[in-house]
Amino acid sequence: MRSPDGRRAAERVTTVVIGAGHAGLAASHFLGERSIDHVVLERGEVANSWRRERWESLRLLTPNWQSRLPGLRYEGPDPDGYMTMGEVIEFIERFAIASRAPVRTSTTVTSVRRADGGYDVTTDRGEIRCRALVIASGACNQPAVPPVTDAVPESVEQLTPFGYRGPDQLPDGGVLVVGASARRRPASSSRPR
Repeated sequence: MRSPDGRRAAERVTTVVIGAGHAGLAASHFLGERSIDHVVLERGEVANSWRRERWESLRLLTPNWQSRLPGLRYEGPDPDGYMTMGEVIEFIERFAIASRAPVRTSTTVTSVRRADGGYDVTTDRGEIRCRALVIASGACNQPAVPPVTDAVPESVEQLTPFGYRGPDQLPDGGVLVVGASARRRPASSSRPR
């Protein structure tokens, strides 16, 4: 559909949810439960941050018995264990399917502007006008590397969590982790997992 000036007319929906991780999908569940028309926009795939921005051996930081989404809970054999990255992805995917979330994958939001009592959301696939907006894109998806890193000798390997995938990519020797992280590491390990 085109506007009178020849441009593609903006799609209209009551609510746009940005992010198809657990928070965005839970928001979608509650919007759907109230019959509020909406769309969930995801730059990658469902659970994209877990798929692309986590190291392979990362485990959920809370025990499995605490893992819940609306109408879905952990029902596996190890309630006191911690889900692996793959298990978390599967859990979130299962919820997306069960809740019938209206997810549009591979859709990147490039800008959001306030407009006429709502928002204009620009994506790489077109414009969407909405009355309400839920931003569920995560809190830490940009590594913050301080300028002091420039003073570290080139012989020292430096990685952010976005570049780290597993201990095999680290050179032999000691490891220094700088920054805050609530990750679990087995006591017998000499490298971060």
